[in-house]
Amino acid sequence: MTISITLIYAAIIAVLMAVLSTMAAMKRGATGIALGDGGNPSLALSLRRFGNLSEYAAMAIVMLLLMELAGVPAFWLHVYGIALVAVRLLHPFILFDTMDASTAMKFGRFVAGAGTAALLLASAITLIAIGLG
Repeated sequence: MTISITLIYAAIIAVLMAVLSTMAAMKRGATGIALGDGGNPSLALSLRRFGNLSEYAAMAIVMLLLMELAGVPAFWLHVYGIALVAVRLLHPFILFDTMDASTAMKFGRFVAGAGTAALLLASAITLIAIGLG
């Protein structure tokens, strides 16, 4: 069995990770803070943008790979992959560090977070169903 669909979405997520990590590193250079966030809200936000992607995207990609290996139809794998990329692209742009953010920003953050959780749950249910045969 070849793995071709997961490769596409893993690569896209890797590019997003490279962009966000570079942005965080540039912010470190600009602030002169080598470790942690030094109490700088802008650096903390940049670090969370990268960190959040790192925390959630890895498992989502693993789940995509497992579904592909388990024989889930390509259409559904692409639906999952496109949705994953969409919510993970949305998240860093709408992430905010104060609760006085606009309603649109709060809604976007909800969509990104809930969307990621929904994808993980859907993939888990799919794999359990396949495993139970």
